[in-house]
Amino acid sequence: MIESRNGTGQVDVLIVGAGPVGLTMALALAGNGVRFRIVDKLDHWSELSKAMTLTPRTLECFRMLGVADRFLEEGILSRRIHHYTERRNPIAVTDLAGLDGEFHGVLHLSQRRTIEILTAAMAERGILVERGLALTEVAQSGAAHVCTLTAADGTRTTVEARYVVGADGSRSRVREVIGTPFDGAEQSETFIMADIEMAGFPYHPEDRHAFYLDEGTFFTILPIDGRYFRLISTSRTAAAAVDEEFILRRFDELLRTVGLAHVKLGEPFWLTRFNPRQYLAERLQVGGIFLVGDAAHVQSPIGAQGLNTGIQDSMNLAWKLGSTLRHGGTAILRSYHDERHPVAMGLFAYNNMLSERIFGRNRLKRRLLRYQNYLLRLPKFHAEELAKVSQYRVGYPAGGLFARPAPGSTPGGPRVRVGERMPHCAFETANGDPLRLLAELGGYRHVLLIFAGEDTVPPEACTTQAEHGTLSYVVYDRPSPRQKYRRPHGGNVLFDVSGRWRAQLGVPPYTGVLIRPDGYVAAVFRHGDHRTLEAYWDLLTSHTEDGQ
Repeated sequence: MIESRNGTGQVDVLIVGAGPVGLTMALALAGNGVRFRIVDKLDHWSELSKAMTLTPRTLECFRMLGVADRFLEEGILSRRIHHYTERRNPIAVTDLAGLDGEFHGVLHLSQRRTIEILTAAMAERGILVERGLALTEVAQSGAAHVCTLTAADGTRTTVEARYVVGADGSRSRVREVIGTPFDGAEQSETFIMADIEMAGFPYHPEDRHAFYLDEGTFFTILPIDGRYFRLISTSRTAAAAVDEEFILRRFDELLRTVGLAHVKLGEPFWLTRFNPRQYLAERLQVGGIFLVGDAAHVQSPIGAQGLNTGIQDSMNLAWKLGSTLRHGGTAILRSYHDERHPVAMGLFAYNNMLSERIFGRNRLKRRLLRYQNYLLRLPKFHAEELAKVSQYRVGYPAGGLFARPAPGSTPGGPRVRVGERMPHCAFETANGDPLRLLAELGGYRHVLLIFAGEDTVPPEACTTQAEHGTLSYVVYDRPSPRQKYRRPHGGNVLFDVSGRWRAQLGVPPYTGVLIRPDGYVAAVFRHGDHRTLEAYWDLLTSHTEDGQ
């Protein structure tokens, strides 16, 4: 057995499961200074591609963890999703190049490589996955959990953990332990997928291409490396009757149907068929035990957002565990379920709509929903679709760990709202260096921005109450920040080099915006009126009755 850097015995957190979601949790906890162990019952990870689409929001999470560049170096960034009729007539294009953020596309990369990149980043921090260890029992001992780990040869060891995070997939042992219901349904359509060599494809090899067939199915082609592609479709043949020969024959038929008979399929790397399921745990937290990723929610692959949602579960939970262990407040842990459970439910509804649009059996409803593809030509509808595909729209406006504006205080503008993702900003320091906001957050630290507008008051006049290791900056509207006259100085000075960011987002002068470690707006307040900010800090240190 490989020991982690924390050895055996007592730890703050035990992570069960070392797929992409568990590994993300480990990296984020490491940034928060948390003592943890991460175990997995498998001796090695799968060599198969599996989930291979990473959304821009997930890439933002990886930027916070310092690994985004490694993913960009190895993956293919698809900026466009092309939509066609069965006769290859263009319908519309979802153009992610127009996204307001650092990442202008969805990244395609094998899940195997995702795991390898995250594992390598952990190893650089001295963290090793303990493989071949299955969680078999959990017993409560005061405020801690005594967890029994069983090796393949039957050897048992125990570890005492303050908190347990189940990242152990759809057949989660952790979920069994807490006994929360896991309800949902399985679709009758059989999904077929092939990662396969393909020659003669006439379209841009780094874009995604979706054909909508009259018979009530779809045919999607995703890039892998320019030589290999992922082909996806559905069949109404029962999954038990679908074999490899059936899948290859079906994809040959689909290529002919959409007028691409000249495209030749080579050797497949991976073939699979399955009936998609959508299942959701009733509770994502019971006491000091949490569920993330497929342990919490299994989603249809139709929207290619399941893995991404799990990674964002980990980013949401990790900093809250870190804050609780550093500052003692336990109430914030309840916000994990309150925030992430509605996100999973909303994604289920979105996936169901996509299924009805793409291969629904009600022909009239399917035709009406498919008409929405033509609406992508309209700027407003296109922007709304980009927000969904990118996962930038994911937010927590109905509840969670946020401070509501105090009576009479200044609320956020149209695009800076409490509970939503902080919009992308391009500010420069006094030295002319770009502010890398995501890296500053790091998944563990709050950042406070005070917008001074066009005024030139010294930054010390704008300083405000910043607690819990928060980085505080004063932002000036200065399209010419290098001019010498009336120029504010200081290490906490930033310049809006466009001179328009604050105005475009409707943020009044002398407004403070506090950003959580996971990139969401925690509080918006009028500078000088700190009631809202103080209310938020109180949330971080408050306790629940059960101490969990």
